[in-house]
Amino acid sequence: MSLILVVDDEPGVVQTIGDWLRGEGYEVASAATAEEAITWFRRSDRPPDAALVDVKLPGATGFELADWLSQDFDFHEVIFVTAFFWEEETRRELVARRSPYFEKPLKFTREVIPFLKRYLAKT
Repeated sequence: MSLILVVDDEPGVVQTIGDWLRGEGYEVASAATAEEAITWFRRSDRPPDAALVDVKLPGATGFELADWLSQDFDFHEVIFVTAFFWEEETRRELVARRSPYFEKPLKFTREVIPFLKRYLAKT
């Protein structure tokens, strides 16, 4: 069973994403901030198969978190989530990183779940 780490500062979003993922058979871990996600990585004996990371987090951004995870844990399976794709800086960063991303509100059955199945089959 694949483990997905959900990093979002909105508890309702974390709950909704977690419910959808568990309904599809995934294990779910969560963090509300980049710092909590890093702490989770340090304490976990099993890295997640992928991380759904909100771009806008308190303290450090999702982009900064992705950089830390890459450098400190050699973890690259970050899928960004944002409600701010319309902001030029966010859009530019997402495109430059060439990382997968989804815009909020998420379309689970049409986009997220089919993508995760393909994505995790490749890793």
